[in-house]
Amino acid sequence: MRHNSLTLRLALAAAALIAVGLAATGALLVFMFRDHIERRFDMALADHMEELVAASEIGANGAFVLTWRPTDPRFNRPGSGWYWQIASDGVVLSHSLSLVGMTLDRPIASGADRIAVLEGPIGRGLRAYVRPITLPGTDGVFVYTVAGPEDDIAADVRRFSAITAVTLAVLGLCLIAAVIVQVRFGLNPLVHLRRALTDIRTGRIHRMPETFPDEVEPVVEEVNALLDQNTLLLDRARTQAGNLAHALKHPMTVMALEARHVEGERGQIMAEQLTAMRNAIDRHLSRARVAGLSGAVGARTPVGEVVDGLRISMERLHAERKLVIESLPCNGLLFAGTAEDLEEMLGNLMDNACKWATRRVRVGGEAQQDRLRMTVEDDGPGIAESHRHLVLARGRRLDESVSGAGLGLDIVRDIAEMYRGSLVLDESPLGGLRAVLDLPAPLAG
Repeated sequence: MRHNSLTLRLALAAAALIAVGLAATGALLVFMFRDHIERRFDMALADHMEELVAASEIGANGAFVLTWRPTDPRFNRPGSGWYWQIASDGVVLSHSLSLVGMTLDRPIASGADRIAVLEGPIGRGLRAYVRPITLPGTDGVFVYTVAGPEDDIAADVRRFSAITAVTLAVLGLCLIAAVIVQVRFGLNPLVHLRRALTDIRTGRIHRMPETFPDEVEPVVEEVNALLDQNTLLLDRARTQAGNLAHALKHPMTVMALEARHVEGERGQIMAEQLTAMRNAIDRHLSRARVAGLSGAVGARTPVGEVVDGLRISMERLHAERKLVIESLPCNGLLFAGTAEDLEEMLGNLMDNACKWATRRVRVGGEAQQDRLRMTVEDDGPGIAESHRHLVLARGRRLDESVSGAGLGLDIVRDIAEMYRGSLVLDESPLGGLRAVLDLPAPLAG
């Protein structure tokens, strides 16, 4: 789980709150349990006190008499921690067998029952119930003390605290696990949102599905609106570029026809400049169109359909040469761009190959991770390695006898570079030239 993950942040925040809440709950439970244990302990001491008081009498001679002794065996074991003692005027009148040879601190009579903490005979802390009583037939005050070991209370509290800690820890882990499941479930629409955006980018879909929860729906609507606006702007740019090309071509055609009637050097200069203008317009309109579309979201073109269409067109265009145009299987290959741009690049390369081929032209392609590698090769004379860079220059042709303006390979290279690709020329196994296009392919997934 990444450090900046929303799931991690929410889980950590929930874990902190759960830990604080459970710690406070545990402390409160231990406090309440200790209070309950102390009350039960004090009630047990009070019961023994009632038994002692019931057994106390003043004899006929005015002397204190204990008619029976408490039956709890802990009062009979020396040093057991459970003791009782009856004193008057600082003199111990009677005590439990567990106090043989020892005495308890004698709390000062305060006129009311109270709970006191005493130091035991063997250094053990005692919790004592103290009651001053005036028995019938005497004016003296008798101080009754019944005490038990405080560590019994502490032991019960420790056991309860340990059980509570384990229980709350397990409960905390279960709550944190439940929070993580709840957070993942709650954030699951964001995962679907990311997948939908990936599908749009890779061309599987063109709009976000409108099946998201109400909280995410506004984001989906804004993304769809942005996609619609992007498509509208691109269509408008393409239309305007086409309109500009159409508006310029007719006047330039008229001017070219008129230039033919101008004799001499002036007519030749006008024809050359008009041709240069036409080539420049075609080149820059093509660059402007590709610059707007090469980054189009969701562009995804099947290569096989484009290659098959171009093969048929080239067979018809160069039918008189009776060329064999072979297209290797390209089914399943995809280009991360528009069909028009792929047609322009492959069309120029295939037309160039058909012009120079002796008998055979071959077109193929392969996918290499997120790249598409297209090759167009022929069995013509080829181009020497030292001259290959020249044909990629704008308007350069090595053989003026072949028709064309010399812009085909230059435009192909420009379009490829707009897509962060490249065009490379090398020698073909067929004996002629091989043009290799490296282009982006849609991301898998």
